[in-house]
Amino acid sequence: MKNIFILLPLILSLLSCTSQKKEASASVNGSTSEAWARPAAKGAMSAAYFTYTNTLDTADTLSSLSSNVSMMTQLHESYMTDDGLAGMREMKNQVVESNEQLVLEPGGLHVMLMRLTNDLAEGDSVTVTLNFAQAGEVVVTVPVKPAN
Repeated sequence: MKNIFILLPLILSLLSCTSQKKEASASVNGSTSEAWARPAAKGAMSAAYFTYTNTLDTADTLSSLSSNVSMMTQLHESYMTDDGLAGMREMKNQVVESNEQLVLEPGGLHVMLMRLTNDLAEGDSVTVTLNFAQAGEVVVTVPVKPAN
């Protein structure tokens, strides 16, 4: 009977730890923080934003991306033309220097999620896989939130 009273609080505390949502993740080869994605309807486009830190002792190249919620996932850059028009273009082979950050934010570099396979609503989460030349796969869990 004493064992139940000792084990029950331990089990409950472990369960509460696993149910907490985290907005940052870390791996042996890098870390991410400040992650969020825009809500959007199935078939439409959305974007994901976060900061990735290359913790390797060498520069690394982001060669491709994928996601569990889109048919196509790319790294895009927002820019302004000489005529003052806004545009976006795909960025390939993005280099992240050792101990530097790749900042993905509105109006700059961002993950473009195209042809969504389902609705993205506030409270959902998106998995984005970054494929680096040195670090390999870095998986980021991104919560869906409205833009502030």
